[in-house]
Amino acid sequence: MTEPLDGTYTPLRRLSRAICCISSGRVLLGSLILWLVFLALIQGRPFGIAALQDITGGATILDMTFTQGPDDVYAVLVALGDAGRAFDLSHIVPLDMVFPATYMLFLSVGISWTFARWLHRDSQWFLLNLTPIIAGIADYCENAGVITLLLSYPSRLHPVAWYTSIMYIVKFGFSTVSFLTLFAALAIWGIYILKHHLQRNHAS
Repeated sequence: MTEPLDGTYTPLRRLSRAICCISSGRVLLGSLILWLVFLALIQGRPFGIAALQDITGGATILDMTFTQGPDDVYAVLVALGDAGRAFDLSHIVPLDMVFPATYMLFLSVGISWTFARWLHRDSQWFLLNLTPIIAGIADYCENAGVITLLLSYPSRLHPVAWYTSIMYIVKFGFSTVSFLTLFAALAIWGIYILKHHLQRNHAS
């Protein structure tokens, strides 16, 4: 379908449509597997959060902690200890440079592919496939703050701590919206299939 001459398709709409164009069942399955692999790596042993908690006695990374300003941020860094901060920087941070891209791809493709089962291609609802992109960008911004805080510790960079806390909230908010959108789309698709199945049975 060609784009209208009146400029109806904004850059965001073009990006949304581009995601729709790559959203096949095969891409969805591949992105799901990739996300699950990196989720297991970043959560488990020997490179992830479980291994870190063995070192710290239960303290976890800043990226997984809701903080409300510099005092909360530095409380987390103190709890990690020297060994925990070093492990985070050398093991978890490298994984977290890839992990956001995996859920951005999976959720964007999943929302697009599921919406396409029951929505018209030009529906504005497809713009919701951009919410994982916003979440992922915020995640990378948060990672930049975390790396800066880890490298500069024990110096206290309050503006960076505030920035990191805000990026966490943005990431968490848009990630939540993304997962809820995918689950809702799957539920509506299921209802759509059931409705047509009942209509066919009734007609026969």
